[in-house]
Amino acid sequence: MDRGRGGAGPGRRAWPAVLVALAVWVMVACGAESPISPAACAATRPQRTGSLLKLVASPAESDISGLVSGSVTATAGRPLAVRWLVDLRKASDVLQVQAVREGTRQVYRESVPSGGVVGTEREFPSRLVFPAPGCWDTELISGTADGTVVFKVT
Repeated sequence: MDRGRGGAGPGRRAWPAVLVALAVWVMVACGAESPISPAACAATRPQRTGSLLKLVASPAESDISGLVSGSVTATAGRPLAVRWLVDLRKASDVLQVQAVREGTRQVYRESVPSGGVVGTEREFPSRLVFPAPGCWDTELISGTADGTVVFKVT
């Protein structure tokens, strides 16, 4: 049985799979993940509330907002103080924060205990420390409240 030139042996059919596997390996080895740069980040736009900036989570029905003094642009490795407010009827005693760096699989998680109740809202004082620059899609969950805020991190 001749498996030399031009033969259709089992090795010939395996080449496409080998090439695909090689391409995937090269992409992983070369760091094909490419984080979104802070300059290209479509961060959640804050609203001015007196001397504070207010971030309203999407969708608005989530009833989650965050208050920041100064700037909502975070610096990698430095804490950004955000006082989250969640509708008391929806909130639990903990706010779960999970942020994903756009263009990568890097995840930042934090659990924030409640700081008490202010009027009709439960308060969650947090100090977010994003580990790297980029655009961070941040999901906020407390009880039945679930919303998203996007942070630009330099």
